[in-house]
Amino acid sequence: MIIFTEPPARALLIDSRSPAEYAQGHLEGAINLDLSGFRGRLRSEEEFRRLEQTLADLNGRIGAGPERPVVVYDQGFNTRLSKTAFMLALGGLEVYLWPQGWEAQATSQAPVEPVAAEPWAQLRREILLTADEILAFPHPLLDVREPLEFAAARIPGAKNIPLGAFALDNAGALGLQAGQEVGVHCRSGARSASAFWLLRQQGILARNYLGSMLEWEAEADLPVERP
Repeated sequence: MIIFTEPPARALLIDSRSPAEYAQGHLEGAINLDLSGFRGRLRSEEEFRRLEQTLADLNGRIGAGPERPVVVYDQGFNTRLSKTAFMLALGGLEVYLWPQGWEAQATSQAPVEPVAAEPWAQLRREILLTADEILAFPHPLLDVREPLEFAAARIPGAKNIPLGAFALDNAGALGLQAGQEVGVHCRSGARSASAFWLLRQQGILARNYLGSMLEWEAEADLPVERP
């Protein structure tokens, strides 16, 4: 994660706030897009192909592609920002997060229509963790939900570290080190997207289980630990 004072040249600006907040004032040229509600089962190659096509169509609609960096900004470092940025990165885009420092420049009120381009995506499987991969995952699996959620139902072998315990500089205090591979999950893949970016910024090779507990508990063949 990189925090900007100014976005890189030719960046596509994405405002992930609510439409009402966007209408009150946004960065010039920014389009309004919130992908934090994405849901989707990912357990077959056909489902992966559909996801890649969905992301290709999205990139085409917003005019995004491999030659243009994308900057996602929001009111602080929140799960809406994190998951929107994660979904764009998953589709192969060069993505940066801008959680603060843009506010004084957000004076434009005219809605921006994206300039469409050819659909394009290249699914980045290395930042994604799936349910079937978890079953044989040899690395730490971190559940970033709250302790009460973790106590009610959890993936066997997962370690509970609530999202509030993560920071930009405390991977070592969490027992993690640069270059280490870990998996992160939560309930819907949004809080874990925030943990993903915080860990990646510190050199931890985090992978986000996008389906998280909503998918895991819905699948009859996946084991769940309960009290």
